[in-house]
Amino acid sequence: MKKTCLITKKEFEIRDEERDVLRKMGLKDPLFSPVVREVMRLAFRNERNLKMRKCDATGENILSIYGADSVFPVYKYDYWVTDKWDVPQKDFDFNKPFFEQYAGLSKITPRAHGFVPYNENCDYVSAAEKNKNCYMHVLSDRDEDCIYTHAVFSSKDCIDCAFLSDSELCYECTDCRNLYHCKMCFLCDNSSELNFCFDMRGCQDCFFCNGLRNQKYCYFNKQLSREEYEEKMKLINLKSYKVFEEFRIKFLEKIVEKSKYERMINAENCTGNFLINTKNCFNCFDVELAEDCSYLRIGANRLRDVYHSHAIVDGSELIVGNVSTTESYNCHNVIGCWTCNECAYSEFLQGCKNCIGCISLRRKQYCVFNKQYSKEEYEKIKSHIISELGDGWGSPFPLKLAPFNYQESAFKDYSSLTKEQVRSIGWKYGEVEESKRTDGLSVDLIPDAIDDFEENNLSNVYQCSETFKLFKIIKQEFLLLKKIGVSLPRKHHETRFRDRVKFRKATTVS
Repeated sequence: MKKTCLITKKEFEIRDEERDVLRKMGLKDPLFSPVVREVMRLAFRNERNLKMRKCDATGENILSIYGADSVFPVYKYDYWVTDKWDVPQKDFDFNKPFFEQYAGLSKITPRAHGFVPYNENCDYVSAAEKNKNCYMHVLSDRDEDCIYTHAVFSSKDCIDCAFLSDSELCYECTDCRNLYHCKMCFLCDNSSELNFCFDMRGCQDCFFCNGLRNQKYCYFNKQLSREEYEEKMKLINLKSYKVFEEFRIKFLEKIVEKSKYERMINAENCTGNFLINTKNCFNCFDVELAEDCSYLRIGANRLRDVYHSHAIVDGSELIVGNVSTTESYNCHNVIGCWTCNECAYSEFLQGCKNCIGCISLRRKQYCVFNKQYSKEEYEKIKSHIISELGDGWGSPFPLKLAPFNYQESAFKDYSSLTKEQVRSIGWKYGEVEESKRTDGLSVDLIPDAIDDFEENNLSNVYQCSETFKLFKIIKQEFLLLKKIGVSLPRKHHETRFRDRVKFRKATTVS
């Protein structure tokens, strides 16, 4: 079935499988195209654009996904999860529009500064849990001593990596699994001591190689003896920035940019990219162990019937339009939904059931705007909301309620729109952050070899060679880079991140 998007006026298709799930959940057909719906979801999601502000409860300085100009109170996560404060509530008014009433509740209800549970010594992380001694660590769980990392799981001593798991002592590795002491690798698995390698499996001690399986001592895809390989490596000093950069540029130009960047492992009847052990998944990206899903970006661990959602895990089923969901069933348009059933149009619910229009609520049932009702009262209000929203029941939150503009949102981390496109959708574009400061030191002052860098220079502030943003080299970063055996950076960590993930082609929802 085809429909026309209410905003872009462009035609889009609704697959039969999606309509079946929508009917099962009692939802109407979508009014907006898949791209617009992803915009409307991720306008509520900020993963990387962190800002210093004060906790509105304790006064502590915190690095938050919400800036100081947020319209609602923001509490440090460790305080937000306590019972030291009362959740605001509002009476439902049958004579006022649902989203107008929701906006009123939103302005007075505290949010957590970020989702960061069960971390130890990890003050500067975002969307991360169960980590220890990590810094600028985003969308990552169960890691230790990792720095400037994104979507890294169950790893240790890794720096400047993305979409990496079960690895140790890695630098600039992206879309890799089970690596040990590897540098500048893409799409490599179950390997160790790789340098500048692409699409490798079960390999060891290889340099500047591509597409090998179960090989050792290969140099530019040529088989060498152990002695020959070791002699070659003695002549290459990767602790030198100039040497590393020379190989990096050649590697990207000759191999990465010319190769098919795809990871589809045991993906039966699936489209998208970065899919592992999936079945009947349409237009999905970065999904593992899932079945019968569509337009899902980031998902794992026994998912079924998840549509148009982001970051859904752990057995969730019948989910539509959600962002960040764990162990939940039959929920739609919930931002932050953990162990919930039958909930809709809410934010940051934990252990809730049958709740609509609620925010920062825990272990409640039959609530609307955070107020408790009897089952009969709740069903009456729910029926009224469904009738009021009409064909919009099941569509995303209006963009006017979104806390993040385009520049702040997670959408920019996975896709892109022009300023004109953003404004035509009715979304705020935001200000492009540009550094106008010139008081940072030139990166030319950083020694070529990391061994020549003295720790008393850790207090220096340098200026990114590309964006001119200011950055420092922290002690933990310096020691880890030295341990791995590579040079110090010359660019701001956000610039390095953009460079790292730009090769993840075809990750745009169509």
